[in-house]
Amino acid sequence: MAPSSSCWIARLPDPGYIERVAVAKDGRVVLIGASIIVIGGGIKLAAPLLVPVLVATFIAIVTAPLVIWLCDRGVPRLFAVSSGLMLDIAAGTALGFPLAAAVATFTERVPEYASMLSGQIEQLEIWLAGYGLHLESIYDFSEPTWMLNLATTMAQSAASFVSQMVLVLLIVAFMLFESTGLREKLAKIATPSQIEDLSSAAHEVNTYLVAKTVMSLLTGALVFVWCWWRGVDVPVLWGLLAYLLNYIPTVGQIIAAVPPITLALIQLGPGQALVVAAGFGAINLSVGAVEPRVMGHALGLSALVVLVSMVVWGWLLGPVGALVSAPLTMVIKHSLSHSDDLRWLADLLGPAPKPTGKSGANSADSADELSRA
Repeated sequence: MAPSSSCWIARLPDPGYIERVAVAKDGRVVLIGASIIVIGGGIKLAAPLLVPVLVATFIAIVTAPLVIWLCDRGVPRLFAVSSGLMLDIAAGTALGFPLAAAVATFTERVPEYASMLSGQIEQLEIWLAGYGLHLESIYDFSEPTWMLNLATTMAQSAASFVSQMVLVLLIVAFMLFESTGLREKLAKIATPSQIEDLSSAAHEVNTYLVAKTVMSLLTGALVFVWCWWRGVDVPVLWGLLAYLLNYIPTVGQIIAAVPPITLALIQLGPGQALVVAAGFGAINLSVGAVEPRVMGHALGLSALVVLVSMVVWGWLLGPVGALVSAPLTMVIKHSLSHSDDLRWLADLLGPAPKPTGKSGANSADSADELSRA
């Protein structure tokens, strides 16, 4: 006859051992939660300082392999860093000047769009009045100033972006200089396994950023061509917006489609707006089908984690935090996966494993039963 659990506990040297272990685990969870809150508060307060450094870090991660490759082939360090920096400046110029010009054009045309919107609202009010509905009683559309506020916000954001880029490029230049001797420094202060882990994390982020940049360029080009062909104003702005927001996985493409579809509704009417929306849907589906083949499993995050990380990092660091939320969460997940105590958090952040064979099916059934319970 098997001994009861109470007898088994009584045979332990200390019967209160299990209770103390449970309390210790609960205390660790509370400590981790409190640490996350404190760190999050510090990041929120230091956001104006952290954002340029963060952007410069990701730019340097993408550019550093080129600089190191040139140095390994005997190119002087100053020339190698200058080449990488000139490449970054060219990319920033190709993005910044068209963006600033497109925002300025859109801002100038806002009064025209407001007039169009007012006319459409008046027609809608007349149509609804025939059915006894009064739109004014729901919301006052007499002064659609929200478009002017949106345009002003976009112009201010573009000006702030250009001014910040000078500081970002300066930080990138110093980071690239440091990257050429980083291997020798790490060899003195870290073990080979630690260096391998750091190299693996940097390689994952670099692979993700390069692949995501290529797919974002493709998305932006397709959006520009589609909006230009359908007659939507300022197609350059919507192409650049799609390029930038495509760095946010899953939800970025949806957010990027809202402004041009809204403008098509105001400018061209409901019928053409539906056509524009259908085109955006086709682009998103096409890119969504190609992107996994190009990027593979470089992201390694579940869709829910991607959405939550975008909201959290966007709240902590602003729009830049939302754009780089995926690689930031990747770095955190990689760090957690190398901790024996916190590896379970890394598994929770990752996508659901595909069940294989009978054991996988049994595991899926057990998970379904647990979720129903």
